[in-house]
Amino acid sequence: MGVFIRILSIILASLSFVGSMFTPARIYKKIESEFSDSTKASYSKLYYELSETSNNHETWREGMVSGNGLQGVITSGSPYSDTLIYQYMHFNLPNQNIRYTPDTKDELEYVKQSITAGEDIVDDLTYDFVYAYHPGGTLRIKQNRLLAMDYARYTDYETAQVGVRYVDVCGTWERTTFTSKADDVTITQIGSSSSGHKVDLTLSMDNISSYAKYGQSDEMNLKYKKIVGDDCEYISFVAHYPDYENSELREGGYSTTVYVVTEGGSKKLVEGEKVKDAQYCADSNPQIKITDADNVYLIAVSGRTHEMGAYNDFAQTESYELVDSLVAKAKGVADKYTTDGKFSYEAALKAHTDIFTPEYNAVTFRLGTTDSTQPNEQLVLSQILKEDLNSDLMERFYYNARYAYLCCAGSMTPRLGGIWSGEWNTNWGCRFTMDANVNLQVSSMNTSNMESTYLGFVYFILRQVRDWEENAYATHGFIDAIQAPVHADSDKGILTESNYAYPFRYWNAGTNWMLQPIYETLQCYGDVEIPLNDQFDIEELRSVLSVTQEDLTDEEVAAIKEKGYLDLRSEILLPLLLKAANYWEQMFSAEYYTDANGSIHYEKGKTELKEGETYTILPSYSPENNPANYPNPSTANTAIDISACNNTFDMLIEIMKSVDENADTSKWEYLKSKVPPYLYDETGALKEWGTVDFEENNLHRHISHLYCAWPMFETQENPELYAACVQAIENRASENEASHAFVHRALIAARLKDSENVTGALVDLVSRGIFYDSLMTNHHYNRSSAYCTDFAIGYLGVVHESLIYSNTGKIELLPAVPQSGFEIGEITGIKARSQATVDSLSWNLNDGTATAVITSDIDQTITVSCGISDKTQTVTLKAGESVTVNF
Repeated sequence: MGVFIRILSIILASLSFVGSMFTPARIYKKIESEFSDSTKASYSKLYYELSETSNNHETWREGMVSGNGLQGVITSGSPYSDTLIYQYMHFNLPNQNIRYTPDTKDELEYVKQSITAGEDIVDDLTYDFVYAYHPGGTLRIKQNRLLAMDYARYTDYETAQVGVRYVDVCGTWERTTFTSKADDVTITQIGSSSSGHKVDLTLSMDNISSYAKYGQSDEMNLKYKKIVGDDCEYISFVAHYPDYENSELREGGYSTTVYVVTEGGSKKLVEGEKVKDAQYCADSNPQIKITDADNVYLIAVSGRTHEMGAYNDFAQTESYELVDSLVAKAKGVADKYTTDGKFSYEAALKAHTDIFTPEYNAVTFRLGTTDSTQPNEQLVLSQILKEDLNSDLMERFYYNARYAYLCCAGSMTPRLGGIWSGEWNTNWGCRFTMDANVNLQVSSMNTSNMESTYLGFVYFILRQVRDWEENAYATHGFIDAIQAPVHADSDKGILTESNYAYPFRYWNAGTNWMLQPIYETLQCYGDVEIPLNDQFDIEELRSVLSVTQEDLTDEEVAAIKEKGYLDLRSEILLPLLLKAANYWEQMFSAEYYTDANGSIHYEKGKTELKEGETYTILPSYSPENNPANYPNPSTANTAIDISACNNTFDMLIEIMKSVDENADTSKWEYLKSKVPPYLYDETGALKEWGTVDFEENNLHRHISHLYCAWPMFETQENPELYAACVQAIENRASENEASHAFVHRALIAARLKDSENVTGALVDLVSRGIFYDSLMTNHHYNRSSAYCTDFAIGYLGVVHESLIYSNTGKIELLPAVPQSGFEIGEITGIKARSQATVDSLSWNLNDGTATAVITSDIDQTITVSCGISDKTQTVTLKAGESVTVNF
């Protein structure tokens, strides 16, 4: 029903534009000059104005976005009452839960015994969420309300600018906003109209009660104020976090501060309506009124502190160091680009685009001859309930996905909603969800040819990995080992989210799924240096970055600081993989073994395995499923664990030998030989549990057991496993409409060279109302759930894996190209996992032809094949040498 209502609203909104005067082509022509490449931009004729007083549940989600990986913004684009919801990647709203991993290692033996005996497990653990993401302050820009015509709001993907353009009786008005990679602020430009009418507006901060989902949780225990600086220099929203005993932020707070620069005209302090929120701690509601300005520039920055002072002192405090520091930062940016008393928006934009644009433009994508004049909502409408993919939509959505990813990269990696939220209590807390969602979104992390994506991901890991040691010890008693959690909140990677139904304390594969993309960075880029920065503290990583049980010494830490970077291979991957392997080693015990027939056993005092026996992975968890004949998800020998364990040993052995050719890897090779094997069911499908004791349960959205196909590569050289995975896909039916299930299916299908299932997953996603008018997406394909970038960013990985498969020494072109919408196309600049770049790949399925240009970064031989040809070519290249291959 929701899809049809959406279709109707678009049609009705489109009819409100009278006659040909307001056709998409005419409106597009008016804004086309704003773009250096019109195919790398999108626009909408519709806008959704946020209410100042009521709960804006869906409205904010339609906004267009910008970001730099740390700061961000969502703009509504309303002509006369625009809102800018500012973002900061580390805005975590405290709750009252504990901030350490519960010590449950004493329960481990009971759990193992119960699983081995086939008995249910009594578990009274509470599922304690880590902190949820929250939005920053919302700035409202109010102007006299007239009749706007020729309206368009747009996103220029090459520059990260979002803009609004419309016409009224005063002329043509335009304002643009971008979040700067160079200066870490968000800048908005508002100019006089085309006919010379000056800028008259009022700036205010919205109340927290107007945000979506207000009144449901911990936002009710905030305290906040609005402040206007002397001479109306700035307007600020500042809040104190709740005073929770367990919270490291109990004396902390956050702020969004907007520095206001005007050319001409005047600014004055005015009073807004009385704020009725119980959390508001000031008597006034200060706003800034600007009159007769030639131009207005708004320089916004958000941040937080752990040291705002006592919660009970907030109301009486007259000034805040955090606000002062944000004002100073914004003013510094204003001064930096001011010459002869005039601020240069163009200079500030250029400093940003000098960084942003080359990364964004490193890859291009074309699907035949596409039409860039249609607004987003028209493209989306044209795809609804259609079985064939629309080339125009799929091409634009690719550029949108690349844009969204880059906006979330550099300092961190995408949350469940990227870097954007306009609501309290968002579904799943907009946390970093690492049992599928983060993983899908970073599926193109290395092939996308953007340095920011892998740097941000490494920082994301380093920021939390210290907690992984705590997890391994608290849940299992393992020392010098690491265990990733299912959720992180950017401050903590603890394992508090685990209970009977979701036993993530026994999720063993998560660490591998987090480290494997970093290994792929080496495959794509070779040895790279990870600069030290303020996203992590090297002092806190002395233990986890040591290759022994002893911490890094003062001298070793000082040497790292002096050179200013960590070597990805020897100083990040090597120690982390050693500790990941230590986890598996300590799990394995001959007392718990799997016999040659696939049955699990316990034999007290057993010290050695017999011929044909392997260790049992116990406890083991396959998110978020349980066997048909066993009620508990805590099980044994899950396929995902088998694959992750093998891959951890493989990566460690390779890294050890590449760092030291004489390294002794015999222990790890022996352990790998004793990992339980995969098993197959009566249909020939890969079993989700590698034991005959558990039966398959195929009515489930997750397909974690196909980990061996993607993100691993095991099916490429194993025909039996390949066929088993194909059958497993055929057997599995999702029980809901979560977008991550379909993105995951598409990625696995691409690895299995299954064009039909890639196409089917994409059609299911794009034809059933998943999009907002900005081309951002929902968690469900009928938009019934959270604002979520699983598909908005994960689509990149689907395209890349469908068009170019690669692994060390191998490149396959068009392994699983979608069967519609992709008949003719070209993609350029994709990185291959063989330290090579596919400079260009062009194809024509109608003619059955494909041509690629490949450049190698090293001396190597690469086998090149093509999914639409029986031919295979072997090319030997020197470093920097290119070759053209035709099929």
